Amino acid sequence: MDTAVQNKALKFSIIDGALSAVMGSLAGGMFLMGFAIKILKAEPQQIGLLAALPMFANLIQIFGAYIIEKTGKKKAMCFVCVLLSRALWVFIILLPLKIFAGMNDFRVWVLVGVIGFSSVFGSLSGVAWLSWMSDLVPQDIRGSYFGRRNMVASAAGMAVILLGGKFISLWESKFSEGNPFGFIILFLAALAAGVAALWFLSQVPQPQAAGEISKDRFNPAMFFRPLKDKNFLRLIIFASAWMFSVQIAAPFYGVFMIEYLKIDFSVITILGAAATLATLFMMKIWGPISDKLGNKPVIIVSSAVLVVVPFVWVIALPNHYYLPLLIAHVLSGAFMAGATLSQFNVMIKLSAQQGRSVYLALFAAITGVAGAVAPIIGGSVSELLEEFSMTVLAYNISNMHLIFFISAGLQLITIFLIFAVREPAAATPVAVIMQLRNDLNPQAGIGGTADFLMVELKRGESILRKADRVTDELAEKSEGKIKKVLDRAEKIIKKPLDKLKDFLKSD
Repeated sequence: MDTAVQNKALKFSIIDGALSAVMGSLAGGMFLMGFAIKILKAEPQQIGLLAALPMFANLIQIFGAYIIEKTGKKKAMCFVCVLLSRALWVFIILLPLKIFAGMNDFRVWVLVGVIGFSSVFGSLSGVAWLSWMSDLVPQDIRGSYFGRRNMVASAAGMAVILLGGKFISLWESKFSEGNPFGFIILFLAALAAGVAALWFLSQVPQPQAAGEISKDRFNPAMFFRPLKDKNFLRLIIFASAWMFSVQIAAPFYGVFMIEYLKIDFSVITILGAAATLATLFMMKIWGPISDKLGNKPVIIVSSAVLVVVPFVWVIALPNHYYLPLLIAHVLSGAFMAGATLSQFNVMIKLSAQQGRSVYLALFAAITGVAGAVAPIIGGSVSELLEEFSMTVLAYNISNMHLIFFISAGLQLITIFLIFAVREPAAATPVAVIMQLRNDLNPQAGIGGTADFLMVELKRGESILRKADRVTDELAEKSEGKIKKVLDRAEKIIKKPLDKLKDFLKSD
């Protein structure tokens, strides 16, 4: 592809990302949760299900990968599925109106159903987009490019979250909390941004990837290849465990703010803006670090800091929540940016170029199931322990606090799983810490930093070698058993997949 054409395509992709972030910010997150709780009177278990649906929908990406490898039409599939996913929001906009007046008790389930179908199309578009962008963006600039793209998208999202939060607060003060039209206006603006994003998406060309397999040579057995790739399997195991540990509590931070702390929407959006500002600032730093030092050490450092966040939430009290929630949001924004960006980059880096969409789809499907089950379990635990209350040092521990504790403990355990993943030429976590120290404090003495780095790197490498050796031994034992199961499964499923392949084959 011509360099000028490629640069223009990359710019258009950034604009698409910004407009898509506007839609995602106004039609998701706190606003969707507020709409479900205040307008549709959703229960905690239903909130957990709403959070789980986009994750469950990732299962469909396996079928999407088959279509991509069969047809090679990544751009067309992405565009059509994004269009359908966003068009379904018309039903949500109509939900509070008279057309659904006789369904007050069932409107939240209509919302769940629409979000479910929208998520399915969104997931199908996601696997196509990932495969499409991995062909378009050169490997040596992926960290910097996606860091910049995420930074612009986060800035756009932050701006509309602040405006949207202020708008909803003013609307509720002028009318009432039960008046749905503030949310309707917000969702209409979101849909308009989503439609505008489609034009920029349509202007990004699909390059022909080197080594892209022919649709005539596609073999259904390729669906088992990512699971037989030991290193990629280790990455899937880590990412799934980490996703579960984060998502078991993630949807309930918003519920905690709205129902337990009684925080106004304008304050919630200010806190969200603080998280986004931290993301914006750190994305510019994480991208070059991941390009230079590798993704694995960035994941380790980011995950270690994120373990602290649930504990910070626990100390927030009604009328005394500003400082702990500000710290929690800033830490989440700064280090979740590093964790997600690096997971994305290492996923592409460790996937085979031939049949890459299968690798990406299987990764998304398995981690998606883990992320989907988690909030459902979290919601069930919350309802089961609804009456739980315990006082520790003048702090009242509720069912929500217990979920936060569980999340922190699980996150701590999952960090050790990333040590088993091999990333060529990756540095140690200590190197990332020192680079962060330099980037966050440019005036620090370079000579002193270099001396410290030499000493700490030797210590860090020794620890990492021991951790890698232990995790390798455990992984080898489990992988032998997994291989036997996969071989049997492949024999069972190969025949029906071959028939499906023949059925889909063009005349």
